[in-house]
Amino acid sequence: MNLDLARAVRRRSLFALGIGVIWLGIYTHPCAAEPPATAFGKYLGSGCPPKVKANACLPTKATDRVSILRDKETDAKASVRIVFDKGHICALEGGAVWSDDHFTLRADGLDPSQPCQLALRINGSALTLEDVGGFCRQVYCGTRGTFDGARFKKRP
Repeated sequence: MNLDLARAVRRRSLFALGIGVIWLGIYTHPCAAEPPATAFGKYLGSGCPPKVKANACLPTKATDRVSILRDKETDAKASVRIVFDKGHICALEGGAVWSDDHFTLRADGLDPSQPCQLALRINGSALTLEDVGGFCRQVYCGTRGTFDGARFKKRP
């Protein structure tokens, strides 16, 4: 009788383990999602909306560009180029990962423990850059340049 009980417990344990393995196979990244098709394309510099605080938005010129293209190795290949007065430039490109409704473009920072993580937030046809901590600016911008708050509009 004890042997039958042990076999029953073993079968149930294997069944539960099998269900767990199947669940992990299906839901390896339950929060991961595909970027929307509308996020890909070219964005041109634009001014700030009238109701946005001056320090929350950095107006850009029509010659400033961001491109987000499909990529085989990462979620997207992103390229950012902003030209400021007196020739100061912010430029960065590389693979970007989609999560929490935005792309994150990661690159080396001055300090290996503080890498550049540039967020590309898309809201409709508008794209805003966020450089939390300014770690991207330190490496990829000239003296008077910055990524943080830069605004772009999707090219029609």
